[in-house]
Amino acid sequence: MHRDYSKVVKIRMSVKIALSCLLVLIGTVGFTLVFGAVLAYNESDGVVDPHSNDSVFPKVESVTESNGFYNIHLAFVNVTYRERLDNILINPHSSETITGLIAYLNGTALDAGAPVTCGLESGDSLEINLTFPCIEFASGSSITLCVLGDCFGGETSIVLP
Repeated sequence: MHRDYSKVVKIRMSVKIALSCLLVLIGTVGFTLVFGAVLAYNESDGVVDPHSNDSVFPKVESVTESNGFYNIHLAFVNVTYRERLDNILINPHSSETITGLIAYLNGTALDAGAPVTCGLESGDSLEINLTFPCIEFASGSSITLCVLGDCFGGETSIVLP
């Protein structure tokens, strides 16, 4: 009888050890998930950084060629926060300048050589067209488009048709 009692004690002890290990494992996984969520959360105490939103950078709607001109159509759509567009540059790292570049904001032509600049309020949308002669770049060429704002900026590569 003494041997049966020791088997029961050993089984109970094994069950307690297994449950303890399981509890530690569950606690570790839970802590890891919570800690990971806290790290993933914005470091500014939950305040969303308005300039981390992709809606600040304009979307390239289309790149076309017509009547000897390339047209790059960009759009800011329903911007979330007040922003200021300071300029759009084509191949900013090149020493060559583009002749005949015309920028249109919502269909209105800007003065040649003037920076593409505009203030955007929350909820605003803006259509931008950049046109330049095809003789500037061969079909299939890649150009770099640099969009600069008061609190944002970035580059994107565009392949011409």
